[in-house]
Order: sequence, then C-alpha cells, then structure tokens
Amino acid sequence: MDVWTKRVAGIIVAQVLLLSSSCGTRGEDACDRALVSNLPPSSFRSSSQLSSSHAPGFAKLNRREGAGGWSPLTSDRYQWLEVDLGERTRITAVATQGRYGSSDWLSSYLLMFSDTGHNWKQYRQEDSTGSFPGNTNADSVVQYKLQQPVIARFLRLIPLGWNPNGRIGLRLETYGCPYTSDVVSFDGRSSSLVYRASPGLRQASRDVVSLKFKTLRNSGTLLHAAGEGGLGISLELERGRLRLLLRQGGALSSEPQCLASLGSLLDDRHWHHVAVERQSSHLNLTVDKHSETIQIPAIFSHWDIEQLSVGASLSLNPLRLLDSKRNFHGCLENLLYNGLNLIERAKHKNQQVTLLGNVTFSCAEPVSVAATFPGPQSFLQLPVVATSDSEGVSVGFQFRTWNNAGLLVTFAIPNEGGVVWLYLSESRLRLQIHKTGRAVLELSAGSALNDGQWHSVDFTSGRGRVAIAVDEGGGGVAHSSPSFPVAIRHQLFFGGCPAEHYNQECRNPFDTFQGCMRLLTVDDQPVDLILVQQRLLGNYSYLQIDMCGIIDSSI
Repeated sequence: MDVWTKRVAGIIVAQVLLLSSSCGTRGEDACDRALVSNLPPSSFRSSSQLSSSHAPGFAKLNRREGAGGWSPLTSDRYQWLEVDLGERTRITAVATQGRYGSSDWLSSYLLMFSDTGHNWKQYRQEDSTGSFPGNTNADSVVQYKLQQPVIARFLRLIPLGWNPNGRIGLRLETYGCPYTSDVVSFDGRSSSLVYRASPGLRQASRDVVSLKFKTLRNSGTLLHAAGEGGLGISLELERGRLRLLLRQGGALSSEPQCLASLGSLLDDRHWHHVAVERQSSHLNLTVDKHSETIQIPAIFSHWDIEQLSVGASLSLNPLRLLDSKRNFHGCLENLLYNGLNLIERAKHKNQQVTLLGNVTFSCAEPVSVAATFPGPQSFLQLPVVATSDSEGVSVGFQFRTWNNAGLLVTFAIPNEGGVVWLYLSESRLRLQIHKTGRAVLELSAGSALNDGQWHSVDFTSGRGRVAIAVDEGGGGVAHSSPSFPVAIRHQLFFGGCPAEHYNQECRNPFDTFQGCMRLLTVDDQPVDLILVQQRLLGNYSYLQIDMCGIIDSSI
C-alpha cells in the first residue's frame, strides 16, 4: 500500500494551519516575539547562494542589506534555507517575503524542524503533509499563525514553487517565545527514576501521568505504576508502538494483559506526547493526537499507586531491576504525575525520588543521516572505485518500508553483461545475478521485512563466495559459490534507476523502493549522505536526505 507523503498541489488558502502538537511552555503569556531579526549571519545556512550578496544571512524580513534577501545558485526543489534559533524554542507563526527590489519570491514551500540540525521532521496535518502558500510579489509579507506551536531549535524552508519569471528569493521571520522544560535521559541498561508516594497518604481517585519521550530503541519500558495487592499498570514500547499493560499477581515477570496499543513508528527519534488518566474504572490513553478510553477491572477503582518507576521495570519491595532487556533507552521531558514535576524533584534531590544507574539531565543523541525514497523516480547513484575480481565487494545498509516489493541495490559486473539485483519481493530479501540475459544465481533470506521496522542488509562477495544477511544474520542468511567473480564495474544504485536515456548501466525490472535507508557502507566505508545532498558525491533524484518521511496511515 502507498502510505507515502504526497505534496499538496497548488496553493492552500487557509490562513490557519496545524503543525505537530507539542506540550510544555510554562505560562499563558503572549508568545509572538520576533525570533530571527536579531540573529547573527552565522545562524543561517543554505543549500547554495547565488553570490555573497545573496547569502542566507540577508534573509531577514523587511531588510535590504546585501542583494535584499537570499537566492540560491539554481532554482529547484532541492534548495533550502535553514535558521538556527540557538536553543529549543516555541514557534507560533512564520512570515515570508520576496527578495527586495527583484522578481524573486516563493509561491509555496515546506516547513521542516529539528532539535539537532539533522533528522528533520516535516510539517504534517491530519497524517498528510501540506505546503505553505508563499508570496505573489517581492514586497508583501505573508504571515501564518500556527494553531499548534512547533518546538524546535532549527527550521528549514524548502521551496516548492517560485515566480516563473524570476528565481527563488526569500526573506523570513518566525515568531514565538522561549521554551523551558525538564529533561532526563536513560542509557537503556540500568538507569531508572523511581518515585515513592508518601506512606499512608490516600491518593486521589483520579491519577494523571504525562510526559514526552524520544527513544533510540524501538522497544522498552517507559514507566510502571505499582500498588497494593500486586496490581500494576505499565507503558511499554514494543516495535515502535506504545502498549498499555495491566499486571495482576505481584510479579512484573508474570504475563501482562494488553489493554491498548497506540501509535506507530515511535522510534523515529522525534518527541512524542503521552498521557494516561485513571478515573474510577476507566483509563484514558493519549499518544500524540490519538486517544482511546479503556475499561479496567473494578478493583482498580480503589487502587492506590505506591511507586512509579520510569525507564525500567522495578519491583515494589525490595526495589530491584527485573528485566534489563526491556529498559528504555532515550530521553523523557516534562514528566508530570498528578501535577508533580518528577524530573525537577529529582534535580533537587527530593527524598521521594530515587535515581538509579546512569541518569543525566540532558538529551544527547547520535547523528544518523537517513534518506527517504518517496516515489518511482527516486534513486541514489554512487561511484565505486573498481577493484580486482578477487577482492570482491561488500555493501551494507538499513532500511524500513511498508511495501512488500522494491529494488534495494543494483550494479553491473564486468563479465558478459552481468548485473546484480538485490530487492524485496513478497516481503523477503532476494538476490539475482544475471549473465547473458538469464539468471545464473538466486538467493533469498528473511521474511515480513515490510513491517515498518529498521532492518539491516549485508551483501558480500569474494573468494568464490556470495552471501546475503538480514539483521546481522538473525533474520536469515543465504550464500552460494558462483563459478565467476562478482565485483562492481563502475556505479552502484540504491532504490531505483535514472531514466534509461540518462544511464545505460542501471536496469530495474522490479518495483522502485519506497521507504527509508540509512547507515550505507560500501567496502566497509560509510557513505556520507550529507556530501550526496551537497552534490559533492554521486548523484540522486527525488530523495529527501537527512530525514525518514515514512508514515503509517493506519493509525
């Protein structure tokens, strides 16, 4: 099924647009301060610039310095302008203007945001993406108030349309206010935060836990609420979905009852909002914009929470870790329990809060640059230094997709017009090698690889052996011993092929790949996708680099 983001054609005339919802700025004061006008030139970056007078630092609303705004070297949809606000900020509005005294302006654009300057997230409205309408001349200001604020440090504008009689030209402003939050990170091994309720204090019949999380692993325990009679409620990530579990019988190791499962692809390294409200015999679970009400056993209507463990599964008495393999690896923000800020209390060494293991009050994350292949014209082409036949070749990468078929990798081999195809078919990884127009080698490995999870693929050849492996061998391995050497002739192609009249070395008899790839390696050397994006390495078409734009339309 095609669950991919489609750009909205034409101009959207509504002046109120939804962005991904966020929680957290304290207070209800006006949040409409200009954020860009006082930034130094070093806070601006762009894909390119027409000249030093068209540099991105000149892209400030109503300013005339330089050439009166930013213009890239070429006008196409691969250009972008980026602003670093210096810290995570609550953004409530955006305004654009063309380049002063010119015929250059944007007629539509996409808005992206990020905490790190990598792993960009695209504006979405009701599980689809939309473009912002831009300008119709170089002087007028078009401003949009966002119904829900964006929390981000970095913003990017990607042009979709511009004056057909000019080029891309931009001045901009964003509006908002400082964003304050309390953050804690867990290492996924032994770290946890534990809150103990005051002994003998009767809790209210209504309990509310809310938080935001960003995870580096697709499974793990977010929190466990334990109380009298061995009763407990857990929130656990399982393969990128959030499950609400009911435990009865005193041991966390006992088989829990799954009451609800919400969300999908929650391991995308973006912040997600979660809230659980218990009121009498009902639980209300919210994950981002999705909510569900669940009936729970009547015994919970008079149940008191005695302990809340966050980041790990911990027993009540004595306090001990029960399953380290299920620990949460990532960050939490604004963890509130019945109005109590538990992270703030932990910082101040409150006696009711205990920190176990390696817990830090920051959120560092590794940089992993992904590429999205959104459609049938998407491909990535990399040059390869030719090696001798005896040395062979190795190619590795990770991918995630909802489609059960599509080309992953192809390359020509030096002998007799040979070609190698590594592709998905019926949700399995398959390898075909053709020579003189017929298949001379076929292998397959893995299954159900269209589940939206990240899967690793390794292809190796050399010393008379060809092998493929899925998920480092855990998802399947296959190998063969061909009578001919397998090496790359010149070029390596990922996801698809250029149009035939552009390249005769790439042929694709299969579907094109739709999904995301990351951690590409060739002969054990990592591929720098940022260099690819900058047109300094290889070639590509219709790729979205430094983001994974796959979404799940079933939620």
